[in-house]
Amino acid sequence: MDRLKGAQDYYDVVVIGSGLGGLTGANVLAKQGHSVLLLEHHYEFGGLATWFKRAGGHIFDISLHGFPVGMIKSCRRYWTKEISDSIVQLKNIRFVNPQYDLRTTFDRLDFTQILQDTFKNCQGKGRGVLRSLTKNGLF
Repeated sequence: MDRLKGAQDYYDVVVIGSGLGGLTGANVLAKQGHSVLLLEHHYEFGGLATWFKRAGGHIFDISLHGFPVGMIKSCRRYWTKEISDSIVQLKNIRFVNPQYDLRTTFDRLDFTQILQDTFKNCQGKGRGVLRSLTKNGLF
């Protein structure tokens, strides 16, 4: 397998890393007409927004990112319809790290309540952030 097949000698932009930021940046720049080379050291794209499925169907999400189901519009806008159409809302997600352990359905109401309860986010600020994201078509 020739991994450099089709590679050019020059690109307008070189993006290092295929995490959410790298993928989005490369996609936006390519849509604007720039030639873009996206580099990734792993065999899968996605950076820390990666998951894998074990035998028996258990999904391990190793990511620091998540997509609330409301982010489908953002994915359609900044990526492609095919990507946004492939997003599936997972139920009963559990986030575990040394600072907190929480479960969510990752829908807007549940996740807003978790932000307010778990992180002591005052209601006005949380709702204001969500209104701003919604107004800008990001949630």
